[in-house]
Amino acid sequence: MNRIVVAGAVALAVTGALAVGLMPADARAKKKARFQNEKNLVVTLATPTLNQEVLPDLSDPGLNGVIEIRFSSPLRKRDIINNQNAFNRLTERVEFLDSTFNRLPGTPTVRRNRFIFNPRTAENGGVLAQGQYTVNVRRNVRNRRGRALNLGQRDFTTTFSVGTDVYNPVLRRMSPLDGQTNIGLQQKLIASFNEPIDPSSVISSITVQDGSTNPPTPIPGAGGGTGVTLSRNGFDVVFTPDPCFGYPPRTTVQFLMQGQDALGQASPVTDVFGNAFTRDAGLQWSFNAAAGIWESPNGTFDDTTGIFRTQFVTKGVTPPPQALPPGSPMMLGQPIASPCSAALFLAPSCFATGRVLLAMTTTSIYEIDLTGFIQRFNQGITDFSLISTIDPPVRVGRPIGLVTDPRFDPNNGYHTFMYVVDQRTATVAVLDSRNLQTLGRFSGFSSPRDISISTDLSLARTTMYVSDFAANSLVALDMQGLTVNFSGQPGAASPCDAIKDNAARRRVIQVGDGPTRVAADSFLLGRVATANTLDSSVTIVNVTDDSVRGTFDVGSNPVDLDWSIVGFGGIRPCMIANQGGLNDPDGSVSLYLQAPPLSGGFLGAGQNRDGIESTFIDKIKNPTGIWGNQQWLNPFTGNSIPIVWYVANTGGRTVLDLRLNITGLFGVSVTPTAAQTKDVGPNPSFATLDPFYPNAFLFAAVSGTGSLAAMDPNRPIPPTNIFVGQLRRYATCFTH
Repeated sequence: MNRIVVAGAVALAVTGALAVGLMPADARAKKKARFQNEKNLVVTLATPTLNQEVLPDLSDPGLNGVIEIRFSSPLRKRDIINNQNAFNRLTERVEFLDSTFNRLPGTPTVRRNRFIFNPRTAENGGVLAQGQYTVNVRRNVRNRRGRALNLGQRDFTTTFSVGTDVYNPVLRRMSPLDGQTNIGLQQKLIASFNEPIDPSSVISSITVQDGSTNPPTPIPGAGGGTGVTLSRNGFDVVFTPDPCFGYPPRTTVQFLMQGQDALGQASPVTDVFGNAFTRDAGLQWSFNAAAGIWESPNGTFDDTTGIFRTQFVTKGVTPPPQALPPGSPMMLGQPIASPCSAALFLAPSCFATGRVLLAMTTTSIYEIDLTGFIQRFNQGITDFSLISTIDPPVRVGRPIGLVTDPRFDPNNGYHTFMYVVDQRTATVAVLDSRNLQTLGRFSGFSSPRDISISTDLSLARTTMYVSDFAANSLVALDMQGLTVNFSGQPGAASPCDAIKDNAARRRVIQVGDGPTRVAADSFLLGRVATANTLDSSVTIVNVTDDSVRGTFDVGSNPVDLDWSIVGFGGIRPCMIANQGGLNDPDGSVSLYLQAPPLSGGFLGAGQNRDGIESTFIDKIKNPTGIWGNQQWLNPFTGNSIPIVWYVANTGGRTVLDLRLNITGLFGVSVTPTAAQTKDVGPNPSFATLDPFYPNAFLFAAVSGTGSLAAMDPNRPIPPTNIFVGQLRRYATCFTH
């Protein structure tokens, strides 16, 4: 019994031992099975490790005199070894390089998932020379299942040094190439080095600029920051443009990277050991004596400043002409009981018939509040000093044109979109009128200059018109794709998705050369005009079908224009501000007149006038801004307010009050007449009547002082100059 018990105990012990011995074997079998079935191919270990400093014979612990890279699955041997290559038997997919990118001899071996390379040869006596070495395995190396390394997306690179790493990082290649053209507007810019770069050294050492502006302007990076990151374990420096901006189309983009300068005072890009990037031996450099710089396939290097520069040209984007489907109609607000009732139009910025001016500087927009002035005016006191700014300026790039959407949302306090032409990014920024937040951007323009909106009530279609200076065109954007109920805005994951730009619904209208300002006849909703600066003409476009009605010669260098109407449509005039040239050095103002044969006894009936009637030079001094008061013509009482334009004489100090002199039966003679001039300060760039009823006060942007000049045009009192922050131009909720 005891023997049986003992035997049983022994048997149990043996069984336990067998179990202990079998379990690791089973685990190894399962691990092997998982390894054999691994589909993807990635590197799991590399020795020497990244940036390791090793002995010349690689006798360091863990090296055993060789370089070894382990992968997640068995390798396809023929992707690594080429026995026809007598030099080092490696294929072109695997590189062992010194710091000058020379391939080095050695003996390769592939053992399932391990690539082993012995660089110690009879020629080098079994030791490597002091220096830096790089191993690169290209992305097209495959495993036995045919899967490419890193899913075919990127190479694997590692580096090590024999002796202390005192070697400058070497720029291996640039993407895009220096001088390359037709680059996509969202393409990443990659600078690949032979060793990892210190992340802290790239924060202020790399700049990407629009090189076509003077001076060059920064290009926004992804995430609202520099857009510069490191990838591939620090071997690649990557610039990602902001997806809301991208690169401007048809533009020279330049990538600047600070290297070591001649005096050693710059803060250059460095490797993780602090060695500075400089003009190195890894590239073929040639000296351009005329420019005083070194040139290479990757770019140029200035030894004095230490600046490396590479440039490329982006592709152009011109939407093809296409038919536009009907869009959304203009939304109508609550019935207007009185001209002084509150919340009549659009946004909080425009409540109480427009109590705010939307001002622009070289980099920002902001709001000028007229509320305090209006309240005192309603009490019988005129005090322009009560005008002030509401909030600090909001940066929008380089704003050059602004308009508000004529549609509004009565459910959200008459909230609406605001559209700002940003010259720096060649986009139209879409802003929330409640807080001036940028919700998104329309892109695809070469060099936009101005913007206007018109609504064709017969087609129930609202269209935005953007003048594209370099493309000699007006770009018509169908507004149907924009949400008018703003309760859900912005609700997208990113600002780029908050506004959907349906480029297929655009129409490109070819006009004259160099279109700048554009104005829609927003009262009769029938015409859009643009000033073509480079060929001294103006183009008139039909809103109904976006067809060109005609292009007409005017004075030299037209830069702005605006509409008004006479007799509720019997005569439709547009004044064009010509800045001046050789033929008219002080500039001029041209009158375009369209008087169709209409029945009903309107002025101009029975005539068919369509063209430039006259050019006016009296009291004109290089004007750059013009504004017509059509927004306040009362159709129910006829010409209750004079037909007036205000011309900003930017070359002088005055604003000209320009009116139409209409004589003869049915307006046989229609000529502009200078009613009065007002001294507002040096270099006025824009002027309007007040944007609130009773339309009685004059405001002007005085660029020479950065101030807003406010005055009563009917009283001989000097203007009140209100400094509001380098004001260049402004808009009202009714500026078109």
